[in-house]
Amino acid sequence: MSILLLFICGALGAIAKDVVEDNKLKLPEKVDGNFCLGFLGGCITGGAVGMLVDGSPVTAFLAGYSGTSAIENLLLKPATSNATNKEIIKGLIRYIAKQESVDPDLAVRVAECESSIDPVAKHLNDDGSCDRGLFQINNKWHPEVSDEDAYDIVKSTRFFCKAFKEGHLDWWNATKSCWEK
Repeated sequence: MSILLLFICGALGAIAKDVVEDNKLKLPEKVDGNFCLGFLGGCITGGAVGMLVDGSPVTAFLAGYSGTSAIENLLLKPATSNATNKEIIKGLIRYIAKQESVDPDLAVRVAECESSIDPVAKHLNDDGSCDRGLFQINNKWHPEVSDEDAYDIVKSTRFFCKAFKEGHLDWWNATKSCWEK
């Protein structure tokens, strides 16, 4: 994978975060005596993490989205990397939901209640069917969704958004008491 492509993906992640969270790009600035690189830091972080971890543009994008905390957690605090991964995944869910004109906080709450933000969560039901991924997409009731798509963060989030827009939020009624709070 090209290093330039990884840095571009990291930059896109950093830009996405700034646009989603602040509706503007954060430029380099000095804050409380510390120099902050803004979205440029996300670009550098994203490219570096993407290159170090697996050479994946998706990893670079997510690392750019999470900012410099990704490097800190990757190198300095491996015990907390699961929490960081969950924050990265939540950010991606919010980004996709906003793109799809769905309430980003609702999408995150449903994923938290369904899978605890675990994209590889799996629950076997008494009838032999399986609930899969972030949004626990059931293979019996949704055979059109492959295992690969159900466990894919982007595709499963888009599935949730499409179902929501088509009026099928009731598909997640089993955890409604959790996410409705």
